[in-house]
Order: sequence, then C-alpha cells, then structure tokens
Amino acid sequence: MYFFSSFFKKTNTSTINMNKKEIPKMYTTEEIGTHFNISKKTVEEILLKLAWINEDKTPTEDGIRYGAQLKDDNTLLWQESIMKNEIFITEINSKINTLIFALSQNFAKHKNTSSEYAYIA
Repeated sequence: MYFFSSFFKKTNTSTINMNKKEIPKMYTTEEIGTHFNISKKTVEEILLKLAWINEDKTPTEDGIRYGAQLKDDNTLLWQESIMKNEIFITEINSKINTLIFALSQNFAKHKNTSSEYAYIA
C-alpha cells in the first residue's frame, strides 16, 4: 500500500511541475546589443529592417510573434529566443560584414594616399 501512495505522490508532483509554464527571460535592445557586441542603435536598425518594430520603436505584429513586448513605461523587451533566431542573426552578420567592408575600403583608400605624407629623411 505504501508503494502505491508514494508512486501517486511522485506522479502528482511531476504532473504539477509539467503544467507550470516557464516565463522566458526578457532582454532590452541594449542587452541584445551587448550580447552580440553591437550597439543598441544597430539592433534597432536591424529590427526596423526586419519590420519587427515601427519607426517609433513599438513592436509590429511580426515583432510580437518573435517575442517582443512593450511595457507600460514604453520599454521594449524581447524574449531570449531572439538571441538564437536565424533571421535576426543573419541580419546581424550582414550588417557586420557591410561595416567591415566599408572600413576596409576606407583603409585601402587612405593607404594609397599615405605616400603623400611620407617623412622627409
């Protein structure tokens, strides 16, 4: 008899735990930027390009579907899942690659003209 009562207690406890929904961790755009080592402004530009936020930084229907929440104090928060979202990560990589290319072009441009400023020995 003791076996069955302990079995049901364990089963009931595990059933209760299964029914609890875990609340996803939420992040600001600044925290997302820190995670990816980019600025908050860059994160917002990407979210705007993906049409996940509007110009006024409120979430769109797509943004809400991807985990955006606007708090009462107008703080925009995102579920942790955005950190693993392939679409979002692809856009981050594209933005970083564009910036690296622009910097390398600027460096190459200045490197070619640097002989104009050579030291006179």
